[in-house]
Amino acid sequence: MSFDAKSIQSALQKAKRPELARILSGVWNISLTEYSGSLWETTAAPPPLEVELRQAFATEFCRIGFTEEQAQKYSAELERTRVLQTATHLTASEGPTFLALHNLALLGMPQGETYFVGSYSGVPFANAAWSGCLNFSNRIDLESVISVHAPGFAELKRADNDRVRDSSDRRISLIPGKMRDVRVFQSRIPEKMADLMTHFSEPILGISPKAKTGDDFTKWASKFCTNQLGKIFPSKSIIYFDLNEVIRNYLVLVIANSNHPINRLFFDHAVRDSVFAVFPSDTPLFTVDVNYKNKMRQESVVLNGDELQSQNYKLKLTQENLINEIKSGALCPGLFLGFTALSFINGFICFGSFEQVEYLAGFKQKWLKLDLLDNEIVHMSNTSSFTSGRCVDESGEGIHPLDLLLGLEMSFNENQTVGELMEPLLYRLLT
Repeated sequence: MSFDAKSIQSALQKAKRPELARILSGVWNISLTEYSGSLWETTAAPPPLEVELRQAFATEFCRIGFTEEQAQKYSAELERTRVLQTATHLTASEGPTFLALHNLALLGMPQGETYFVGSYSGVPFANAAWSGCLNFSNRIDLESVISVHAPGFAELKRADNDRVRDSSDRRISLIPGKMRDVRVFQSRIPEKMADLMTHFSEPILGISPKAKTGDDFTKWASKFCTNQLGKIFPSKSIIYFDLNEVIRNYLVLVIANSNHPINRLFFDHAVRDSVFAVFPSDTPLFTVDVNYKNKMRQESVVLNGDELQSQNYKLKLTQENLINEIKSGALCPGLFLGFTALSFINGFICFGSFEQVEYLAGFKQKWLKLDLLDNEIVHMSNTSSFTSGRCVDESGEGIHPLDLLLGLEMSFNENQTVGELMEPLLYRLLT
């Protein structure tokens, strides 16, 4: 089915995606290059960047391997540009949708700037982006990806043959089955991954950091994805990092300050009551990994009276308890706290997908009804920097970043319209 700007607006409104309907109806027929250029335009000077957030970025850049000097340089660039890509989950390798949105965002990036990808790690490994897998398509033979001498190759081949019958998307899992429901945030490299990583083909080994059992998975994945996209767009400066780690660093600092709005959200009862009279009282604030029936799984954490609670977790809410649980990594910050800090306190333009533009618009409307944050900053916040789409070939089959790394030749069509990039995704959005 083919859509024009008017029909896509009507169809998306019926699918209860009003913000996406509004955005796409206005840009459906314009070229990716023109649209991408508009994403990077800033109309108003951003508010001063909080010292705590700048420090939180620098801490994360150091964690993933940059020097203190580089970390300060990149933090200063973010302070100046206030532009982040926040549409992606933190993964070992990405798929056709993430590839499309990166290409779209990079087309209009001003010369000399860096593309900062703040990947979201507050998801279980078995999320829709398959964070624990190397993802590729059926154009690539399994033997071109990994050696037949890899441990468990026969089992990998069997699983691959089963998947080929049902789907054009292929993947090699780097994690054991028991980690499927474990949260990516603060996860560790399992022995299976360390064993497998030495057997991948040269194009993959050539960009992979060393994978050692027990090391930080998110640090490895951030570097691997940085190197992967850097190979596809060699003229661009690109950095992936863990967005949840940045917000964790930030919360530790601001919750210690009794005058900060996020401290008051937790510990000033009048403020808390007013906020959760406007926002749903069951708004997830964090996630936590819990042991449930001898398996680890992620659960959402909400505020209930003076306790943080999930189905199998409780924390008496004191400043010391909260800071300790965030510092230790037990509590992973959720979307609400993260985007409140980025968009509505610090004026970041967050490029996002079809889900993000809906919930950010909702957050903005609600914050404008309250006086906890600076209403001028909230009012000026840009919540509609939409980036998405799907990279496909002439037959409509998805193209993965790893396909390109492993030899598939493809040129990105800059004259493509936003509507043409979005068409392959519409079946997901309209059902």
